[in-house]
Amino acid sequence: MIGIALSLMLAFQQAQPQTQPPLSDPPGTVPQRSDRIDDHMPSSFKREPSTPEGLRAIQQFGGCVADASTDKARATLASDFRTPGYRRAMYQLVEANRNCPSFRGYTRLRASRLLFAGAMAERLVERDGLSVNRELAKAAGKPAASTYSSTDSGAMCVVRSVPDDVARLVATDVASDAEKAAADALQPAMAACLKTQRGEVTTDGLRAMLATAAFRSI
Repeated sequence: MIGIALSLMLAFQQAQPQTQPPLSDPPGTVPQRSDRIDDHMPSSFKREPSTPEGLRAIQQFGGCVADASTDKARATLASDFRTPGYRRAMYQLVEANRNCPSFRGYTRLRASRLLFAGAMAERLVERDGLSVNRELAKAAGKPAASTYSSTDSGAMCVVRSVPDDVARLVATDVASDAEKAAADALQPAMAACLKTQRGEVTTDGLRAMLATAAFRSI
């Protein structure tokens, strides 16, 4: 999933309908714009920051979708995010949940699929009330889930290596100082898992990557 984890990287900006495509594409279509993280960042993980308001909106919307369309969300997040089927499923999840309170604000923002997937994944991982770090630690003792890109593999490596730190990150409020501190603490682990010296992953991107990897791992 990145693509989950990492195909999916989100950025919220005021929408420009004539030039900016929607979150997902209608069934049967192939987007002209890639949402794969590796495609967005061929030589660096750096990108323009998302707005705090946009990040909170997608987090709320993703959580609502996970609650309202649980089975569909689970099946989608467990699938290969590189495929047209995944893109269609994401589009269907959005269209089926226009009644979510945050939908109106969400439609005014542009986002790639990663943040949306990350928000759904977090809600699904946390809502049963189980200890996220313990569940991740238990999952680390089993064979790793499939990954679909180099950054996805890196995120899976992180959630299996430092479950306590990952749980600490997803427990923070989006766009908060605590989130930034928790994400910064995970940057060395991500760099080690990726075996790269490239720039750091943005806080929102890292959170979404790890959330989707955590969901698949658990």
